[in-house]
Amino acid sequence: MHMFAKYLLAASLMTASGALRAELPPHEATELTAHSSQGHEMAGEVLLPPGEGPVPVVMLISGTGRQQRDFAVMEGRYHPHRDLAERLLAEGIGVIRFDERNTGRSTGDHRTARSLDLQEDVRLILARAAQEVRVDRKRIYLFGHSEGAVFAMRLAASEPLVAGIAIAGAPFKSGRAMMRDQARIETPRAPDMSDAAWEAAVAEHYAAEIAFQETRPSLADLLDFDGAATAAAVTKPVLILEGEEDWQVRPPQGRQLAQAMRDAGNRDVAYYGLPHVGHLLTRNPPGVSDYHALADLSLAPEVLDALAGWVRRVAQEDG
Repeated sequence: MHMFAKYLLAASLMTASGALRAELPPHEATELTAHSSQGHEMAGEVLLPPGEGPVPVVMLISGTGRQQRDFAVMEGRYHPHRDLAERLLAEGIGVIRFDERNTGRSTGDHRTARSLDLQEDVRLILARAAQEVRVDRKRIYLFGHSEGAVFAMRLAASEPLVAGIAIAGAPFKSGRAMMRDQARIETPRAPDMSDAAWEAAVAEHYAAEIAFQETRPSLADLLDFDGAATAAAVTKPVLILEGEEDWQVRPPQGRQLAQAMRDAGNRDVAYYGLPHVGHLLTRNPPGVSDYHALADLSLAPEVLDALAGWVRRVAQEDG
């Protein structure tokens, strides 16, 4: 979850001023603005399929980093919010997207924001989108990826407007525990390196990662994240997608979240383990940790199929 954050923090600087305007199915777009009590403006949009009457909508919440509403990085090869919007609109489902702080048309300082501050930004845009006439206030769902999954779970437990959540690449472990896992993958080992020398190198890499996390308040807040307690508070319908090749938020954390929710009494928890899918929700061959080496950075079809099918099902039940 967090190693990729350093890349996104840099990449977002290159993409924030020139957001990709992708071709999407026919839709009606409405610009959204919301004023924060902290003094900044949040901007976003609601995209609705043509027609009349209220429709279900899905709000997209990205992971760690500073993304604009289109979320196009890595030379534009990775554009998950475009892929998601394209599929959902084609299914007759609306989409809410937004610019994170100091990105696109939003103001404020992302670097100094706490985790709950960024979560409140999500809630502000959500509340503003719910005022639109064709947004069905009883059928608003969140799709949260990585750190966005944490926000989605917390909002599901506290925000009446949220009818259900879909989460992917979602952590169960604390940030510290995940950094330990990642450090062992990211630390190179020379052929002649002793076990003791490699373990020392892993420890040094881990310490450097934690030091970086502590420079970003929102990331520092997740170092001691309690996945079990967060999951147990979610009582609304949930879809959990877990890429089996996710080396950043390594399985079985998705299954652990699902079990914690069920143990707490939630009877509407759907879990899908996705073979050959990585943390970016793209196809990811086993053992490949360099995202630039991936030939195709579009979202895996099984991710889009699972999300669209789940939204259709819960929206019909809630309609």
